[in-house]
Amino acid sequence: MLSYEEIISGFSQKMLAGDHNHVVFLRNIKKRLGSPEQAFKTIHIAGTNGKGSTGMMIKGVLEHAGYKVGYFNSPALIDDREQISINNILISRNDFVATYYEILNKLSPDESAKISVFEWWTLIMLVYFANKKVDWAVIECGLGGTDDATNIINAPEYAIFTHIALDHIHILGDTVEKIAKAKSGIIKYGTKATIIAPLQQKAVVNIIKEKCSQAQVPLILSDEIAKIKVHNSKINIISTDFTLESSFSLLGEYQRENLKTVIALVKQLMREKVLISLMPLKQMLETIKIPARCEKIASLPDVLIDGAHNPDAAYNLAQTIISLRHGRRVIMILGFLKDKNYQKMIQIYQEISHDFILTEPDNLQRKLPVAILAQNFKNHVMQAVNVRSALKIARQNAKPDDLIVVTGSFYLVKDLINDD
Repeated sequence: MLSYEEIISGFSQKMLAGDHNHVVFLRNIKKRLGSPEQAFKTIHIAGTNGKGSTGMMIKGVLEHAGYKVGYFNSPALIDDREQISINNILISRNDFVATYYEILNKLSPDESAKISVFEWWTLIMLVYFANKKVDWAVIECGLGGTDDATNIINAPEYAIFTHIALDHIHILGDTVEKIAKAKSGIIKYGTKATIIAPLQQKAVVNIIKEKCSQAQVPLILSDEIAKIKVHNSKINIISTDFTLESSFSLLGEYQRENLKTVIALVKQLMREKVLISLMPLKQMLETIKIPARCEKIASLPDVLIDGAHNPDAAYNLAQTIISLRHGRRVIMILGFLKDKNYQKMIQIYQEISHDFILTEPDNLQRKLPVAILAQNFKNHVMQAVNVRSALKIARQNAKPDDLIVVTGSFYLVKDLINDD
């Protein structure tokens, strides 16, 4: 029997998210495994940005309500096992190995060789959640929707769409309309409701509305559900059904928009008697912490880390920085993957800062070499061999009231998680 580390190292690293035939192939395997997702209720989340924050808030509400909640998300920041957890406890190495062999024993050698790394994690997640008898599973798409490995599940209770914008255009399409159509594939007949995040392009809303109509699924527009006001670390939610005041530590206007999506779901869950009060929502608001989403990791000077990795996320981060800088100098540490639209992200950041330190993410195959990144800057920029060295340089050049922001990729900021 292979160890956890040996299994992980043997997984195929191919990205097969745009291969519809592979989803059919995986769906047949899932049926052979007994369609494990039928053992629990599912909330399926697709979108370009905001899936992680929205998913973590949703699972937090359900956990505070007393439910056993499975959570599937990617990418992992520190440990691959972060992708599969139950009530904040990562799948153990032993459980991972046991679940892997439970699946492997029902496959032919040819079948097992065809399964990519993300597809293996998806299959293991479904079987593990069923074995552990979770009540709910919050499942984030890897990318896309129709042809994403997670879309092998039957109709979820709820389909959630966070903000949809351009990303992964080589797989999903080069227009927002094509991307929205690809993501809308998670909507299925039998789903109780589809909820769409605020501030979507009209074309995106129309595409999802049409898919909902075809599948006979009600559509809820979350920007019509509640108003949110924030003052310091206090948040005030005003809805047609209730008002709620709570502490809330997540930074950024985009987190308020994500929260509106969560509130729309909470209202549905209350109608279904899944939730019997607003207390789980309040407890989530008071305790939520999300790594690498505009996370403050140090003071004097303040250091923020954010995994923004596409222009839409970069724009949201830039707006947050503008709201926080209060005339302070902003020093930005940047590192990107070469398959991302880093030129556009650089343009966005150059609108708010003149001080840049360039480095490379921790991804040997996909990282953008710092020498190539530097060619996109007209003025002289500092360079560093890795993100820790870049942060050291930034601190040496910063005053106590400056603001240091580290961004460009989750592969970049993960090395600073829990740093001091």
